[in-house]
Amino acid sequence: MWVQVLNDRIDRIRENEKKSHTEIYQKETLYSSNTWLGKTIKTVKELVPYFEDYEIIRALDLGAGVGRNSIFLAEQFRDKDCRIDCVDLLDIAIDKLKQNAAVHSVDNSINGITQSIEDYIIAPDSYDLIMAVSALEHVDSEESFVSKLKEIEEGIRDHGIVCLIINSEINEINIETSQELEPQFEVNISTEKMKNMLSDVFKNWTVIKESVVNQKYEIPRDGITSRLTTNVVTFVAQR
Repeated sequence: MWVQVLNDRIDRIRENEKKSHTEIYQKETLYSSNTWLGKTIKTVKELVPYFEDYEIIRALDLGAGVGRNSIFLAEQFRDKDCRIDCVDLLDIAIDKLKQNAAVHSVDNSINGITQSIEDYIIAPDSYDLIMAVSALEHVDSEESFVSKLKEIEEGIRDHGIVCLIINSEINEINIETSQELEPQFEVNISTEKMKNMLSDVFKNWTVIKESVVNQKYEIPRDGITSRLTTNVVTFVAQR
């Protein structure tokens, strides 16, 4: 019974996310939008100098969406043998990703994969860079979250980099009624616990960037507007 309740919750959240993301992907154009599709994450841009001396780069973008981070990196590494595996649950995201890669002339570097993050198996010692931006909180359970962190750690080669940006301590309220809403995130971990998890899994790594920033913004939810607050944990480290 309890397992079915959890499964129903995951299905409900993912259906809502599918609706909201599909609406944005259909209306907005990559890098020409007032939404989060408008620009690459600053932390991702900061990664470029670490790969200047690489001739071959293998990267993984978990929760890649339509490519706002992976396409930027492919453009920066155009003169290298660069291949970025881009994983996303939504067919429309991968379809748009491939279209955007062609528009930006980096389609030879972008490999779109339609799959959930928890189901995508990261082979050991296979990537120079693994990034997940607002993605790991959408795996199906806290157990999957921990397991995927360990897979990521094992999947990065010597001197490779992990770049994680994860929402924690998420709260949502209806802005009209102030009613508390169920956060539309499969995994909602306390900030302190998440920081401890990251420190434990990547304990022998060199931390490049680590921060926690409180953010608030409004998002549409089934005909209402939700005010979402979250502590965004950024963690960048090198093996």
